[in-house]
Amino acid sequence: MANEDVLIYNRKQREEYMDNVKPVKQKTVVFQVIEQLKQMIATGRLKPNEKVPNEYELAEMFGVGRSSIREALKIFQYLGVVELRNPKGTFICENSNISSESLLWSMLLGKKDFTDLVELRLVLEHQGLWYLMDHYKTNKHLLTSTIDKLNQEVKNMDKAIKSSDIQKRIEADYNFHGHIIEVCNNNIFNNLYRTMKLFMYEEINTAQRGLEDTTSVIQNHIDLIESIEKGDFYRATEKFRKHIKDIDSLLDAGLKHEH
Repeated sequence: MANEDVLIYNRKQREEYMDNVKPVKQKTVVFQVIEQLKQMIATGRLKPNEKVPNEYELAEMFGVGRSSIREALKIFQYLGVVELRNPKGTFICENSNISSESLLWSMLLGKKDFTDLVELRLVLEHQGLWYLMDHYKTNKHLLTSTIDKLNQEVKNMDKAIKSSDIQKRIEADYNFHGHIIEVCNNNIFNNLYRTMKLFMYEEINTAQRGLEDTTSVIQNHIDLIESIEKGDFYRATEKFRKHIKDIDSLLDAGLKHEH
């Protein structure tokens, strides 16, 4: 029995899961893993309080890398669909809070497209810029504190670039744009942005590794800060749109390079 306790599934159970599992295509890997896991939950093949296959088993079942499995499980954990019970493993939550996270959960139900996510990010950050400009004269503290945060993230980004630390560079970039969204003081906006980070992380990581002109990345962020400082909403918006366009191109190039 001890050995059986260590194994998550016996051969028969594994075959039952494999019946309706399709090899995952390489594009938007995390999304497709999520879709397959969602189907397993929706059809009852994975039930409340049931243990989820470990990373090795899921990677083998879906034909993808463990990193893709890990990111997909992070998203489900964030949404309250699964929970980590150390040292036993990951389990389907008994009382999932999907209903309270319906807006975020709906992102899992439709077709996933990185262009759509980039556009959503544009809308969220554009709202943050608008809020900053709208309060440019009436709330100097908000403006000053936000600019200080943005400048710090640029420093972090520059330091990460010089040390060739891609992970910290990505984190600094996310924090930079997150600070702009945070000024709206809207929990839904903040939750959406955090969720998008989980969805897009792997592909952005792949794309960033192919980025050669890191100088322009820093300059784009500096230009955006200067526009905010001057209260030039039009210029700030244009700088931001250019930055988002560059990100979109970077993602597209990264995905093509990956395949």
